[in-house]
Amino acid sequence: MDEKLERAQLMARFKLMVKRTLSQTVDLERLGREPAYARERLAEIEEAALDEELLIMVLRLRDLLLPAPEPVVVVAPAPVVIAPVEIPRESPKETRNYMMGARSW
Repeated sequence: MDEKLERAQLMARFKLMVKRTLSQTVDLERLGREPAYARERLAEIEEAALDEELLIMVLRLRDLLLPAPEPVVVVAPAPVVIAPVEIPRESPKETRNYMMGARSW
C-alpha cells in the first residue's frame, strides 16, 4: 500500500511541477498505463526542463513506469574446427631389388 501511495504522490508532484515550470499538462492516467505515451512525454519534458528537481522526477518516473530494456546478449559464433584431411599414401611401387639375387655379385 505504501508503494502505491508513494507512486501517486510522485506523479501528483510531477504533474504540478510540469504545470508550474513548463506550463504544460500531463495525463496521469495515460502516463501510468501507456508505456509509449510515458516514454514520449517524459523525453519531451526532459528536453524542456531547466529545473534539477524536475529532471530528477523524470528519471524516477522513468524507472518506475517504464520497464528496463532487456540486455542484449551477443553470442559469439562457435569456432569452426576443421579436421585435418588425411591424404591416402600410395603404397610404394614394387621395384625389383637385385641385392640378393643372381646378379648381386
